[in-house]
Amino acid sequence: MLQTDLAATILSYCSETNLSVSELTRKVSGSHDKTMALIKELEERSLLLPEVSRKQSVGRPRQYLRTTPIGRQFLTEYKRLHDLSLRSNDNDIRKALHQAELAQRLVERGISPYARFQEINELARNIASTAKVKRNTR
Repeated sequence: MLQTDLAATILSYCSETNLSVSELTRKVSGSHDKTMALIKELEERSLLLPEVSRKQSVGRPRQYLRTTPIGRQFLTEYKRLHDLSLRSNDNDIRKALHQAELAQRLVERGISPYARFQEINELARNIASTAKVKRNTR
């Protein structure tokens, strides 16, 4: 599963400048294994693009990471959604608590809240379709 906060940090660093894998893991300062796994996942999802630099004549060629256009789009949307503020008032919180209590009562009685929700939706669809048929037959 994609760790969105760390993924956004990695994409942000790589969009500013091309970084080698070792430079990126130092900047992120997290677990090397977790960072490498996330880089691999971002590459698989086409959010990061590895590029090999052959500028140096000795040693292994360096691999640089660059954010793809899809990665930049992901980063833009992530920042936009991250900046949204969630608002709730006392009434919203009371309603949520009441609904949680009702769901807990169902669970205590051995009834799945999800199954009950599906039953109610099916009932509402049946009522709506019956009303529609009656309207059309008049």
